[in-house]
Amino acid sequence: MTLTSRSATLTAMAQPPRLTAQLQRIPTRYEPIARIGKGGMAEVFLANAIFETGDSHPVAIKRMLPALSGDPLYESLFEDEAKLGMMLRHPNIVRVYDARVIGGALLMIMELVDGTSLKSLLRRSRHGAQRRLPVGTTLHVMREVARALDYAHRARGADDKPLGIIHRDVSPHNVLLSRTGAVKLTDFGLAHAHIHRTEKSKELAGGKTGYLAPEVVVEGGGDHRVDIWAAGVVLWEALTGRRLFKAKDDVETVRNVTNRPIPRVSEVVRDVPPVVDALVRRMLARNPIDRIPDARLLTVELAEAIAKVEPAVGSKDVSLLVRVHVASSPAEAVEHPGSTLGLLAQELDAFVAAGGRATVGLGATPLDPDDFGETSPPPDDEVWYKEST
Repeated sequence: MTLTSRSATLTAMAQPPRLTAQLQRIPTRYEPIARIGKGGMAEVFLANAIFETGDSHPVAIKRMLPALSGDPLYESLFEDEAKLGMMLRHPNIVRVYDARVIGGALLMIMELVDGTSLKSLLRRSRHGAQRRLPVGTTLHVMREVARALDYAHRARGADDKPLGIIHRDVSPHNVLLSRTGAVKLTDFGLAHAHIHRTEKSKELAGGKTGYLAPEVVVEGGGDHRVDIWAAGVVLWEALTGRRLFKAKDDVETVRNVTNRPIPRVSEVVRDVPPVVDALVRRMLARNPIDRIPDARLLTVELAEAIAKVEPAVGSKDVSLLVRVHVASSPAEAVEHPGSTLGLLAQELDAFVAAGGRATVGLGATPLDPDDFGETSPPPDDEVWYKEST
């Protein structure tokens, strides 16, 4: 829900994260429009949530692939992601509004971010004349990611106990940038949390190999500092326009993570200030003890670097990059698979008919139309990562 004043923003962000309150209203219908993405576990659709007043709002619907339905491991992972997603309320985290199991289909109703991913922006920059993103804008994006991580790492449940969240898949793929300049961390599908019921094997202990922390590769584990490392890899790549550890295959990539010397950013590009060079170096310390210890301090240090490098940078700069990128990119293919959309429409009708009767303990709740609005980022000079009182 959009906050209406600066003081309200400060007050809300100063409170320890809690489980969300139940919402009061529910869409009368969901209208699927097109499939906009497909991965190894799920497909994502663009849809409209339509309310009894006639109001509508675009949403993303994540649906587990039918081939995986009935697989206890993947169903458990999907349910864990849905539960956790509905708990997290932060302007830098993609919202999960509702989730259910309908006739064997696992569905999540999610916030739709109108824009692009950091991966897409970096890929286009690498092949363009600019080669890399502006330093100030890059620092701003990573500060917003650090804010999301700080919130998630410190989140507490309704019983006031820490949820112990570790994202474990921080990468350019999972950083979304909107046309309005918002920065959103998404996909907690591989996250660790104390509330999860899925016991993950070493194969599921982390995300993409090029962003795995050394302790994940060597020991198959690690604490919240694995997210600091991954954010450091993302920052290094955004500043240099190059991949850091990526090799011809996963085996060599993992070997690079543990053994390859990490060049300073200033050794690759010359115009990076020393304060930024030193910050990235500390994020990429292979020994977790030497790494920046938590996302809160990382947020502070990124803010201090911004103040020295480009104090006026903010969401407007992200917005400009995204708008130029979207306008100059070839139109992406949008799929309109008739049979799939028809089946999804039936499942969504059943989803709505289920009303407040949550299934499989997902905690699904009715939705308020006002809750759909994109949370506006606070003023760029606003400090809203203060210590909780």
